[in-house]
Amino acid sequence: MPHLHVALVTERPEVSLIPILQLRPQRIVLIPCQSSPQAAERLAILLRHELPPGTEIETHPRLPADEPQRCAQYAAELAETLYRQQFDTPSLAVTLDAGGCSTFTALLFQQAMRRCSADWLYVDIQAGALYRLACDGPDPTPEVMAIEPVLDVDRFLQANGRKRVRALSDKGDWRLACAQRKFLTRYLAHHADRLAILLGELHDMVHGEGGVLAAPDPHAPPRLRPGVERQQLHVTPRFPTTDALSALSEAGLLDWESGTPRELVIPSLENAHYLGGGWLTEYVWLSAMEAGLSRVCSEAHILDLSGQHNGEPVVSDCLAVERNQLLFLECLIARPGAEASLEQGLKRLHGMLNHSAGLTATRVLLACGEFDKSRQRLTELQRLQGLQVQVVANGDLKHLPALLASWKEHGKWPGG
Repeated sequence: MPHLHVALVTERPEVSLIPILQLRPQRIVLIPCQSSPQAAERLAILLRHELPPGTEIETHPRLPADEPQRCAQYAAELAETLYRQQFDTPSLAVTLDAGGCSTFTALLFQQAMRRCSADWLYVDIQAGALYRLACDGPDPTPEVMAIEPVLDVDRFLQANGRKRVRALSDKGDWRLACAQRKFLTRYLAHHADRLAILLGELHDMVHGEGGVLAAPDPHAPPRLRPGVERQQLHVTPRFPTTDALSALSEAGLLDWESGTPRELVIPSLENAHYLGGGWLTEYVWLSAMEAGLSRVCSEAHILDLSGQHNGEPVVSDCLAVERNQLLFLECLIARPGAEASLEQGLKRLHGMLNHSAGLTATRVLLACGEFDKSRQRLTELQRLQGLQVQVVANGDLKHLPALLASWKEHGKWPGG
């Protein structure tokens, strides 16, 4: 039986995409509702790539959802058109997915679409269920179908007007290096509370003013600044910092000797990336693998398909999609000092919201720094400013695999 699917596309286009990819109708009508016409066009382009050749996909003019009379007329005219098409194809079945549009708009469409005996479809991502209510069926109980995991990171982003052009985790040599030094990486993460000053200093040695990395040039690959490989710690290190420096030295990531404890050498570009924060990115990847996440991208470069904000593409430390829901993770290694941690923490929280604006996602900031004095104040400011971002700092980093596993199972961050 041929199947025609009508979708009202809202500001959450991924919700409209899920049942189409799962049910794979032969004909699709996309109607912008509480979204721009470009949102429906993006879905159409994506669906033409994902669905079998010959699938008919139409985009209609924007629904005047804020004008009830015009909205009712729009729905009635569409229903009449589909009713006439059913004369040519008597077995044509019609399904209406009202998405996340307003209740009143949904009711107007449901009423009008009785004309063509359209079934009603409701998507509940959190519950992982598709509900279908037959228009003419004798049983008022809806049919329940489990939602399949049809979205990955790329589909989710493209539906929302973004495109992942590359990710560090796409490279096999990076994944291999990540696996080879996993014990060292976990050691740093599990002791981040006691190593916060050292890890902050190493980050500044690499990325700070006068650091070993040359100023970024969009037209040239990253490189070390000549003559600055030798760096100096601010104070003479003590235990457990000395143990961490010994472990990093034994792994060949820096040159350090206990006889000259304040001096160290960062010998290569790869080592600089790791010491400057790459260890935390790798720890997130390892934790995601341990938690069993199936769709993960580390250091993903994301373009805005509208072309308006691509002077500097957004680089997300980690993106994951599980149960058709997006997880947006950012890493912060703050400069030494409680005030610096607070300042950089707030800046990164605001930056995350800007970078992920328009995406329905769980947002998490993984922070390493001197948060022992500023963490409570950061949490208070976060709540006062309404920043919907979870913060996992220092001593809690060791629990990241369990936190990710919980998010995978329940679709929300523990305690969020």
